[in-house]
Amino acid sequence: MKKNLAILTALLLVFTIFNCGPEPTPESVNQTVFYDGPDPATFTTALTGGTTYTGNSSGPKPLASSPYYYELWSEKNSSTTKLTWYGTSQGGGAAFGAEWDNNDNFLGRVGYYWNEGKPYTYYKNLFCAYNFTVGGTYGGWSYIGIYGWSRNTTISKTTDLIEYYIIDSSHPGYTFPFVPYGGTLKGSFIVDGATYKVYTAPRPASAGAIVSGHPGFTQYFSVRQSRRSAGVISITEHFKQWEKMGMELGSNMYEARFKVEVGGGTGWFNSTFIMFQQKP
Repeated sequence: MKKNLAILTALLLVFTIFNCGPEPTPESVNQTVFYDGPDPATFTTALTGGTTYTGNSSGPKPLASSPYYYELWSEKNSSTTKLTWYGTSQGGGAAFGAEWDNNDNFLGRVGYYWNEGKPYTYYKNLFCAYNFTVGGTYGGWSYIGIYGWSRNTTISKTTDLIEYYIIDSSHPGYTFPFVPYGGTLKGSFIVDGATYKVYTAPRPASAGAIVSGHPGFTQYFSVRQSRRSAGVISITEHFKQWEKMGMELGSNMYEARFKVEVGGGTGWFNSTFIMFQQKP
């Protein structure tokens, strides 16, 4: 018996060595279109003024004289959640600040909202440049980056409804990089000067989404492997890489917005620059 056990142990060790080696080296994307706006790292002066919104926004709301929409939501809807948009004339036009105060899950975001029944390719090459600071506490998690939803016309399976994240950073106290809850690693690639690991994660029918009565949905994550607070995200390059991994986004691109999300605590987020670009 002991001899057989020793043989099985040796075979298992050999199997582990030859089948659980290092992950494949990520490759750089073949990018041909690039952001050509101002360098966000040079925008360090705190912004003033703007328009402040409090409490849950009940969906996306347009920002006056701007191509952008904002959205504010927390589990404990109250006036202690705030989002201040700094207007079109400073900070790149999409810069905002946010505050939370023991509201449990908190989300604040500004950027493009479409929901026009068009795929992501219709919107050409999307970019977002940003510069921000964040402080206070963050509860159980913290995500900062590009966020959105996409869907097919008919939602009959979990891959017909997608919640996606391109996470460049987080509250400095949160472990980074991280593996999303329930996430399965799909691959990795290099863009914008860093490696991103790609994950998918299932969500149940009971989870909140942009539609009701869904069968569940799938989350897509690109997680930058080094945290930063200023830079450029080549958004469309992530969509292209996801497709190569079999991760389709559907026929209706709902949005692409810069978002701060925390799991609770009392804290703040403030940007000195956020600008989106669409290029052919």
